[in-house]
Order: sequence, then C-alpha cells, then structure tokens
Amino acid sequence: MRVTGALAIAALFFIGPLAFATQTESGAQLLRVDDLLSNDHIIYLTDQWKYFPGDDARFAEPGYDDSDWDQISTRLTSFDFAFADWLGVGWFRLDVYVDSTLVNKPLALLIEKHLGASEFYLNGEEIFRLGTINPNGSNQGYTDFKPRMIVFPEAGEQTIAVRFANTNADEFIEEEGMAGFRFLLGDANYHLDSRVDSAMWRSGWQTFFLGSLLVFAVIHLLLFSFYPSEKRNLFFALFTLFLGILVLSIFKTEFATSPYETVFFAKIAQVTWILTIIYALRFTYSLYKKQTPVQFWVFGVAGLLLIAGIWFNVTQIFLIRELFVLVAVLEMLRALFKIVFQQRSGSWIIGFGIFCFLMSILYRILINANLLTGETTTASILGSGMMIFAMSVFLSRDFAVTQKRLEQKLVEVKDLSEKTLEQEKRNKKIEIESRLLEAENERKSRELEEARTLQLSMLPGKLPEIDPYDISVYMETATEVGGDYYDYSIQEDGGLTLALGDATGHGMKAGIMVAAAKSNFHMFAAEKDQVKMLHRMSDGLRKMDLRMMYMGLIVMKCKGMQAEITTAGMPPVLWYRKKLEQVETVVLKGLPLGTSVHYPYQSRQLDLDEGDVLLLLSDGLMELFNEKRELLGLDRIKRELLNKSCATSREIINHMRSLMISWSGDHKNEDDVTMMAVKIKENETYEG
Repeated sequence: MRVTGALAIAALFFIGPLAFATQTESGAQLLRVDDLLSNDHIIYLTDQWKYFPGDDARFAEPGYDDSDWDQISTRLTSFDFAFADWLGVGWFRLDVYVDSTLVNKPLALLIEKHLGASEFYLNGEEIFRLGTINPNGSNQGYTDFKPRMIVFPEAGEQTIAVRFANTNADEFIEEEGMAGFRFLLGDANYHLDSRVDSAMWRSGWQTFFLGSLLVFAVIHLLLFSFYPSEKRNLFFALFTLFLGILVLSIFKTEFATSPYETVFFAKIAQVTWILTIIYALRFTYSLYKKQTPVQFWVFGVAGLLLIAGIWFNVTQIFLIRELFVLVAVLEMLRALFKIVFQQRSGSWIIGFGIFCFLMSILYRILINANLLTGETTTASILGSGMMIFAMSVFLSRDFAVTQKRLEQKLVEVKDLSEKTLEQEKRNKKIEIESRLLEAENERKSRELEEARTLQLSMLPGKLPEIDPYDISVYMETATEVGGDYYDYSIQEDGGLTLALGDATGHGMKAGIMVAAAKSNFHMFAAEKDQVKMLHRMSDGLRKMDLRMMYMGLIVMKCKGMQAEITTAGMPPVLWYRKKLEQVETVVLKGLPLGTSVHYPYQSRQLDLDEGDVLLLLSDGLMELFNEKRELLGLDRIKRELLNKSCATSREIINHMRSLMISWSGDHKNEDDVTMMAVKIKENETYEG
C-alpha cells in the first residue's frame, strides 16, 4: 500500500473536508454567497481538479471535452505523481456552478500556495498571470499572496482553467512536499482590506521587533565584554541574535516573489529556529547552574544533526524537528520549575517570560500538527518578545538586588517550608490519581485484548484446500488490534474468491473497519463483476460513516488455471511465472474503499501455469525498516520470491518471515504485516 494505499489515505487526511466540496449532479462545484458568511469569508475551492499533461491553448476553452482527463490535486505532491505523468507543464480545469447571488459580486482569488508559473483563465478568457511560461521550457516562477480580482459575469456552470509550469518539480517536492498551487475564493472587499491592514500591522511589528532584538543583543554583548564571568549575558545575546535572524528570514519569506527564494529563506528560518531553541535552553540552564550541564551537550549535538538533516532534506525531518522542539520545551519547563523551586529572587519574572515563550512554541507545534488553526507569526513574536523583555528585566534586577538577598533568606525559608508542605499534598494527590490511572489503563488493556481476540476470531480458522491451489497466509499486527485482514469465499460454481485488505491506522477503529469489510465481502463475494463488487463494498463502507476510515483491498477470483485480480489502494501483486522464470509485478491503481470518489477500478485476468506463484501483500512488509531506517522495498521481496519459487506456499511464507526478522532485527514493526501465497500445484492437469 506504499504507492496506491498509504499515499491515498495520507492525501485524504491532508486535504480533509476541502476535497468534498458541494457538487451539482454534473460534478461541478457549487459556489454560493452563503459560503462567504464564515469568519474567514472564504469559499474553499476543492484542490481535486481535472488534469492533462502537455500544452494546448484549446484546453482553456469552456466547451473543451475533458471527460478523459485524470483527476488529481493541484498541490502536485508525490502522491499525485504516482497517478499522473508530469512533463514540466500541464493544464488543470475545474467546473463550477455559480449561484445567482454571486453574479457580478467582486471576489478575490486568494493564493494560498504557488510554486511555479501559471496562467489563470475563466471561461476561456485570461484573467492574470503569475510568472512566465515559455515554450522552450525556460519558465520563470513567481509567488506572492496578493488577492486577484475576479467577477463571475453570469450564473450557471462555468470553467476555470489554469496553465501551470514547474520544470523543477522534484526539487520542490523534496523541499516543500509539493510542487503545485492552491487557489481559494474570498470576499474582495474584506480580503483586500485585511491584506492592507495585515501588511501594515505585521511589517510594522516585525520591523520594531527586529530592531528591539538587535538592540538587546548589542547591549548584552557589551555587558558580557565588560564582565566576562557573567556568561548569562552572552547566552542571552546569542539567543536574541538568532531570534532576530529568524524574524528576518520569516520577513523575507513572506515578501519574496521567487519560489526559490521562499524555499531558501524558509530553510534559513528552520535552521535559526533550532539555534534559537538551543540557546534559549542554554540561557535557562545558566539561571541556576554555573557549569554547562551534560543535557545541553546532548541537545547541542542533536540540534547540529537536525540542522544538517534540514539542510539536506532528510526524509521525515519535519516530525523529527517538531519532536526535538517539544523535548526541548519540556526540558526548559523542567528547568523553569527548578528555578521556581529554588526560590531565586525575581524568578517569577523569568518564569513568566519563559512560560510565554514556551506557550507560543506549543501553540506553533499544535498548528503545524493540524491540531489547531491559527497564525503562528504573531504568537511567536509576542511569546519571544515577552521572554526577551522578562529576561532583560531579570538580569538587570538580579544585578541590582544582589545585596538584598541576605535580608530575604529568613522569609524565603518560611515560604519554602509552606510550599514544601503544599507540594507534598499535591504529590500525595498525584500518587492517588496515578494509581487510579493505572487501574484504568489495566481495564483498557483488557478491553483491547478482548477486541484482539474478537478480530482474530473473524479471520478464517483454516484456508481452503481446493485443487490446484496450494495456499498459505501469515499475519502479524503492530498493535493489540490491527488493521490487516484476509478472507476467502467458495462460490457455488466451485470458484474460489480470496481477499487481503489493509484498514487505515490501528487500534479499535481499524478493528471496526475490518469487521465492516468482512461483512461486506461475504455479502458481495458472489458478484461475478469484481469491479462492481468493489464499488458496492465501497458504497456500503462509506454509508457507515466511519469518519475518515478507509479500507484497501485485493480481491482475486480463482477457477482452475484462471485468476482475475482487482485492487483498491493496495500494493502490487507479485506473479512468479514458471515458464518465463521471472516475477511480474501486477499493478492496478485504485483508491481505498469507503471514499466518496467513484473510482474506475481495474481488473486483470491471469492465465496461470503449473508452478506459478501469486504473492499478495499488505504495505507493512514493503515498508519494514531496518536499524538504518532503510525500507525493505518491493524489489528485495521479488528477488526472494524468485529464489524460493520452487518451494511450497508454506515454505515461501516462512522464507518471507525469515526475511522480515533478518531485515528488521530488534526494530519493532510500525505497521501490520500480512501476506498470502497461492501456488499452482505441479504434475497434475486441471480443467477450468
């Protein structure tokens, strides 16, 4: 499921509700003035447009027949390139049905993302251009966030067409995770006013904040030069200096007109963000320790490795970066609590500043993880500003009140005793709550084990023994309740229908999806048209409204020496052909079951020979990691199947299990692994 399944599910999660905009019976997206009444005054155009590679001016015409075009996301992620060819330039078309309430109403075309050059057409008429598209391929990309005016002259169905070019799509996918564009519609008056107000307010704030950072950095560098033993001034100056570079990089990113400049300054911002966190942590340590603690060196080395990963675009570096920041935040909170418990004079000042800074970081992490919606720049400026102001006040106050600390010791001892008693009460309360939580966890563990037992009971107790097929299967789940599934059904005409599936995620929701898929499989297994069978199963799962849960599935109908394969969001089927002594990859693209898209699934008829082997897989085996975080991949599996092709189906399965163990070592499986081997017995003759 690496190409067709996991990417499809990831895309559906990423697109969210935007992919399911209201449509008319003809498939056009319905646009109404009521959609502008939300707080953001935005009509969210779907990013699933019709697409065709190549370049022809006729593609802009509203009457052009685009019924055979592919439907992909305008974001142009690696998922989209798995389904469609990209030749450096292509056309996108979107049919919209304009309600009469929007006729002649000034609208603003909002540019959420644009990583190339484009020409925007409405009903065949060019409205605007971003960058330059040249026939010789020397395109000049352009990006900004200025709203463009657009007016629909009449009600009814109309066509939006975009000619888009990006000759360096692979580079942008590596850097940004996408290489395309994203357009929205908004109320023109509201968004033009908001753009002006936001530009004035943010540019003023950023300029003022950047100047303040430089002033603080210079002042504390001078203080350090005059008094070198007070290294807190040095750490604070480096923190503010890197924070200033971060603000400047963000400022340049927002106002850059070249996609390459945007990517470059965004990378600089990520690097300086890590350095800012490191020196914020170092300054926090300096508030209660003279010597550099071992933890800082651990964070320092990890931060340098992370910076190298950011610069060289290491896979999944975004998640590693956010994890690093989160752990650093927790460490700063620990240090902050230590400062507070030490009852340092003025600790509330620095505590408040660090707390504001950490809250802005947590807010940013939650937004980046799509757990909250909002704007991170302002929150970061306010949080950083409060921390810098509090730190500067703390350092100044700490220097001024040094002589008064002896007089305050008696009061501090009394306060410390009272707080210690209060802390003991809190600890006792926490201990009681911990025991209750432990009991609750044990109860949930028992429930999960019962759910796992129920799931395993839904799998066939044994596989069918029908000539000429030698069938074996193996399943290993990554959690108590896995998302993989296999099954079979014997038809009245003696035919055998096999199924192997993979539900999204793990746990209880995946178990529910497996149960629903099993019910639908046995309901429709007798359907002779496998494509129709998948559509009926998909409709049944979608009507259950399982909320963003989907099911990848391989269905193989076998009768005699014939087999018909149909897949929905699953990895390719491997077919060892004994006569050719080679392994063929049977690739059939298709979205997982349960989506709202009526996908045109495909099927393939196989003429089998004695000694042939069919290997059905979930994506867990292909995506198995070793200790070096390398994927096992489909090519290695094909080689091992070829080497073991003369064995029985059980021996082939056992060989694949040995491959899993030798490849992953002590690394725990991150996904369920299910595989089914079907071998045509030799030295016998069968009639279909």
